[in-house]
Amino acid sequence: NRDKAYEFTLAKIKEGRQALVICPLIVESDRLGVKAVEQEYKKLTEEIFPQLKIGLLHGRMKTKEKDAVMDSFAKGELAILVATSLVEVGINVPNAAVILIESAERFGLAQLHQLRGRVNRSTHQAYCMLFTETNGQKSLDRLKILVDCFNGFKLAEEDLKQRGFGNLF
Repeated sequence: NRDKAYEFTLAKIKEGRQALVICPLIVESDRLGVKAVEQEYKKLTEEIFPQLKIGLLHGRMKTKEKDAVMDSFAKGELAILVATSLVEVGINVPNAAVILIESAERFGLAQLHQLRGRVNRSTHQAYCMLFTETNGQKSLDRLKILVDCFNGFKLAEEDLKQRGFGNLF
């Protein structure tokens, strides 16, 4: 369904909306096999949407670079912003109506809830599309919870139940 998602995204951009594409990594990892913003940015700008103005945003960029990219996106100068979860909070671009989250199984449910909250900030219908690198039933069941629930507190509780507290070092 990826091609359909790209067609849908392009249609929304032609209607005047903007889109976000989120990846969990900055650079590709041979071990993890998940999407990275640098490679996804290159693919989208060269192969999928060469006609569109697309921005890149991640945590290794200098503050001035990040600010300039976010300013361009906020002003509507960029049709698509390819970013890491850096945009999870504090981003308010009401014109952004589509978010594609790559390797969604790599994010926590509460984090995915925050990411999908980057769209649906205006009167425009918003769309969140989740893509996975695995078809494992456990991952798909976990993402189904996100699809069915819009309460951030309940999602955080479910995430804690499933993934635990983590390790402190």
